[in-house]
Amino acid sequence: MKLYEIIYTQLKKRINSGEFDNGKLLPTEKSLQEEYNVSRITVKQAYSKLSEEGLITRTAGKGTMLAEKSATDKRNGLIGLVLCDFDSAFGERLIKSIEGNARKYGYSIVLKRSFDNHETESRVLNELIETGIDGIIIQNCHGNFTKNLIELAVKNFPLISVDRYAKGLLIPSVTSNNFSACVSATERLLKRGHKKILLASVNPKSTSTLTERAEGFKQAHINYGISLSVSNFINDLKSPISKKAADIETDVLKIKNHISENNITAIIATERFVADLCAKAVQENGKEFPNDCEMICFDYEDLFLSRSDYTHILQNEEEMGRICIEQLIKKINKEDISMRSVIESKLIIGNSTKE
Repeated sequence: MKLYEIIYTQLKKRINSGEFDNGKLLPTEKSLQEEYNVSRITVKQAYSKLSEEGLITRTAGKGTMLAEKSATDKRNGLIGLVLCDFDSAFGERLIKSIEGNARKYGYSIVLKRSFDNHETESRVLNELIETGIDGIIIQNCHGNFTKNLIELAVKNFPLISVDRYAKGLLIPSVTSNNFSACVSATERLLKRGHKKILLASVNPKSTSTLTERAEGFKQAHINYGISLSVSNFINDLKSPISKKAADIETDVLKIKNHISENNITAIIATERFVADLCAKAVQENGKEFPNDCEMICFDYEDLFLSRSDYTHILQNEEEMGRICIEQLIKKINKEDISMRSVIESKLIIGNSTKE
């Protein structure tokens, strides 16, 4: 690749990321000469290529700025969708809803998976920006935010956070009612007379979704005047994120011992994978659902025609997808939108609780 093409590619990436608003001058030829240590003719060639594509205008005595285009001309008709992963438990219906609703507005979806890995998330965000997408819907990784996501938020690039909200970043979010849903689920078990309920989770501080579910669990006990202790929590499971066989074995053993040592009679599992770990642990203790132990989990697959193995809280992915697109289109059009949209979920009765 020639020098001017390298400069052209990097400038185009910065333009697509929203770094240069209309009316804001791009770097001068002299500053680019110094930045890349190239000749003035090389910089001119890079700017000429951007000008030929209609991305910039150059005016003598004024400088270089973004070309004035209609809102429609500025768009490539592409929306990026970044999910940690997806399956029938969560994600499949969301993707279908986002794709279908985007089509109504004339947009196509570019789907990427981060596999809940920060390096992968950074890479796919870069790929999407280089593709020239008009906006991104993202389910960010557990834990800290990646540098790329922070930079896009600071530049006010059209972003929507789905399933969790990016606390501390000005990114509008579309989530389920995780707090109130967990309050209701926990109270359902408390009403049945359970005195010792376990909340099983990975570190709830890693995402807003898990934090809200943990807070809902605590609030339900406060509502019933029941005190909590460390024996009510397992919040350091690793295998739901790593998916490693060794971590799965360790987590199952940890849950198994915790249940038997603390006389646990009911469980709230914050994710479907966690529910599978708990079910294995209950079985290895020689017990079974729902007679010996009851469990309610989040995000278990709705089988529609048959009774689910677990009683679960099902998120309304179809509505989440619709609102995500609606909000993102407004964001692309620079319209005012809600910073937080909370979608109601529903409880699906399965075989892990009594009638």
